[in-house]
Amino acid sequence: MLINSVVKNEAIRNEQMIAEYEKRIEELPRGSLICRKKEYYYLKYRKDGKVCDEYIGKDPEVVSQIKEQLELRKHYEKMLLALRQEQKAITKIMEGLA
Repeated sequence: MLINSVVKNEAIRNEQMIAEYEKRIEELPRGSLICRKKEYYYLKYRKDGKVCDEYIGKDPEVVSQIKEQLELRKHYEKMLLALRQEQKAITKIMEGLA
């Protein structure tokens, strides 16, 4: 049936996109930027259940680059959440067609 093939193709495409977003998220830094005394920036994140602070420095270019990467990571996480919800819907549709 045409509907089955369309749904299967969509499921495959969705799985590929989920894998791609997961890969991209892993490459980007996690956490948030914290500013301390006179514009010294730190990247604050959790690792193995502990809060870690990584010194970034004062360089505005580095700080803006990390801010952009953090925003991009948040965007990818939102897209990944939407894709996973779509995957659930696709799975239900495929079960209904079977």
